[in-house]
Amino acid sequence: MPALKDAVTSNLTLGSAILFLVTAGVVYRVGIVIYRLFFHPLASFPGPKLYAASHLPFLTQNMLLGTFTKDTVKLHEKYGPIVRISPNRLAVDGSLAWSEVFSRRPHQPEYEKTIEAYGLPGRIGIFPAYRDDHRRQRRLMAHAFSEGALTEQEGFIKHYVDLLIARLGEQARAGNVLDMTRWFNYFTFDVIGELAFGDPFYSLEKSNYHPWVAMLFQTIKAGAKLNFLSQYPVLRPLLFFMIDKKDIEKKIESDNLAREKTDKRLALGSDTRKDFMTYILRNNKDGKGMNHEEIHVNARALIIAGSETTATALCGLTFHLTRTPEVYRILTEEIRNAFTSEEEIDMKSTARLQYLHACLEETLRIYPPAAETPPRISPGDYIDGRFVPKGTYISVYQWATHHSPRNFTDPDAFKPQRFLPEAHPLHEARYASDNKASFRPFAAGPRDCIGKNLAYAEMRLVVARFLWNFDVALEPGQDDWVAGQRAFNVYDKGPLLVRLRPREHKLVDA
Repeated sequence: MPALKDAVTSNLTLGSAILFLVTAGVVYRVGIVIYRLFFHPLASFPGPKLYAASHLPFLTQNMLLGTFTKDTVKLHEKYGPIVRISPNRLAVDGSLAWSEVFSRRPHQPEYEKTIEAYGLPGRIGIFPAYRDDHRRQRRLMAHAFSEGALTEQEGFIKHYVDLLIARLGEQARAGNVLDMTRWFNYFTFDVIGELAFGDPFYSLEKSNYHPWVAMLFQTIKAGAKLNFLSQYPVLRPLLFFMIDKKDIEKKIESDNLAREKTDKRLALGSDTRKDFMTYILRNNKDGKGMNHEEIHVNARALIIAGSETTATALCGLTFHLTRTPEVYRILTEEIRNAFTSEEEIDMKSTARLQYLHACLEETLRIYPPAAETPPRISPGDYIDGRFVPKGTYISVYQWATHHSPRNFTDPDAFKPQRFLPEAHPLHEARYASDNKASFRPFAAGPRDCIGKNLAYAEMRLVVARFLWNFDVALEPGQDDWVAGQRAFNVYDKGPLLVRLRPREHKLVDA
């Protein structure tokens, strides 16, 4: 009997301990929720209560489902320009954030970038660097993106435009349906590979993705899942169930290939070519340059930032042109009437085409390639007159800013005329009230996109040559091409299927 009594007592003690731990855990979690909802420094900011109570809804939608970017439109419509989207994160409309968060802040603490958005082990490279390191690296890289450098690089870019038009012509004459998502990616990755590494990816030549580029696309979703799991250490054991081991291996292989390409280019020195590395190395000799690791990280970052976003914009313009016949007609007429021969189409001449520029701007508005601007961290400052505590994450969702009726008339309609100057005959006064200050597709302030001039030059040249050579028609079943896309830092784009009909003139030979 004593043994039985001891066993019962032991079981009761174990059961009581488990019950206590479970109860304590529940009470602790409830306490956290109550604190976040009613006593947290962000408790007074509007937003869904579920999002304020837990990180899980935001992280799931943003990193696992890829639906959050477009959902922010409704959140801002319901709650206003500042919305609490997570216990320690605010979504701020660009009409406020560009000037109050991203702009130059002399003699004031900077809204620093987070490192999680870049998948880096620390603040290596220009994107997540602290202010002084960023200024040093940007000063070096600015030479590579100057107007003079762009002029010197035009020959490289023109070569790949020639090759793109030639390959598209071959496909068009064969009567094939073309996936422009792939073809524009082939072009932009070849160009940026040439300019960053001195070595293209030969995608246009082979009409296929280079293995490195293919790996890059395959690891984007895996990277989002890794980011999600990093927020919940307790879930890390699930890593091997949620992420294919092959994706992790491809990520490592991708990093190694980028490193090899960079080392190969560095070995050539600064006097052999007119590419990005030439300018970086040439201005890297005063003791204030970049170290080897910074060059590696920045080269890889340039490949991603300088290719996928430009290709996305070109796809977006193609899609919206084919769905708005009047805009398509006006743009093709402007291009075809501006030149007497294809040889006249270059960076300088296309910069004068006002309607082309308006179409590009409207594409960047209605379909912003940067689905989410990487978050900033508040230093403890006021936004729109409200104090935002130090350490709060600030996100700008350009999709929401650009699709807000507070900022733009007819926000969901493709209307290039909103960006035309008043003197242009197609300018419409009804769009004069648009909040153009909220339109910053390349971000704003001292950390805005360093390659925006290159992006505009590439897009103008490609679109002008593309529409000079071809008539374009969207294949049936593509009308929801944008609507069905999810965003994992970049859009998970499906094929954009079109048919091209060559115009009656000689196409460029590759």
